[in-house]
Amino acid sequence: MIKRSTLALVGLSLVAGCASSPVAAPVVVNSGKADDPRRIQTLVADCMKQRGFKYVAWVPEAKVSDDVEKAYLGDYEAMKKERSQRGFGVFADFVYPEEGEKRVIWRESDSPNFAVKNQLSPAQRTAYGKALTACRSLALKQVTGKVVTSDEDRAKQENEMIAQRLDRELNADPKLVELATAMGDCLKGKGGQVASLRPVDMSRRGMQEFEAQKQKIALNDDIPDKGLPDGQYYEPRIPVATARQYLNREVKAALDDLECGKDFYAAYLPRTDEIARQVEREFGGGDG
Repeated sequence: MIKRSTLALVGLSLVAGCASSPVAAPVVVNSGKADDPRRIQTLVADCMKQRGFKYVAWVPEAKVSDDVEKAYLGDYEAMKKERSQRGFGVFADFVYPEEGEKRVIWRESDSPNFAVKNQLSPAQRTAYGKALTACRSLALKQVTGKVVTSDEDRAKQENEMIAQRLDRELNADPKLVELATAMGDCLKGKGGQVASLRPVDMSRRGMQEFEAQKQKIALNDDIPDKGLPDGQYYEPRIPVATARQYLNREVKAALDDLECGKDFYAAYLPRTDEIARQVEREFGGGDG
């Protein structure tokens, strides 16, 4: 499994595909409506039919528990429960792998098209993937006006836009700056390392600290990481006993981070979620 060092954002996963040849598209209307995901899926199904492939229009539903949703939005008790078991979420999956599976928002096998594709020969699956990527790109452009070359490109553009808006809107917010500064001072008093007091940086500092530890393990294990793009590496194989030692330290750091940042997260995380959802809607919402 390849680990991507990207932004930790609230949003739906995208299913990967390949590029293909274009077809003519009608006039673009950038609506941003709630039914955009369904419209996109309907257009994808029609496009795939034109290419001789079966495709079922399908919009995934997020499968996130109420507690996890509350934690995403800065609820103190929900965050404390989450962090008491999983810390910042870096080493927990090595200790509780079954929990990680339960927390997946949705997976490719949930789609009715997973079985459709698996019934094809290898050559047909390759052609199917190319057609699907082309159809998704065309449908997205028709509904939203966004130009993407693949699902990976779409995710990259979404993350970049979210990062820009977080920086512009949240790092410049006087109240969030005040709360982030107070959080940083508190953490320094507990012996924590704080490189930046900017709100966006404060929200990520803990996870990034332990992510760096995991990356160091990955880059020094016996799994070659050569040939991968910058910032990517293969997940390391860490024995449960060793991972638990890391997780114990991570949990303590995450709880200290939460105690110092209780007021900050309550104000910051709902704003982050709002921005992420706004951008997701601009890109057609959470279509599959």
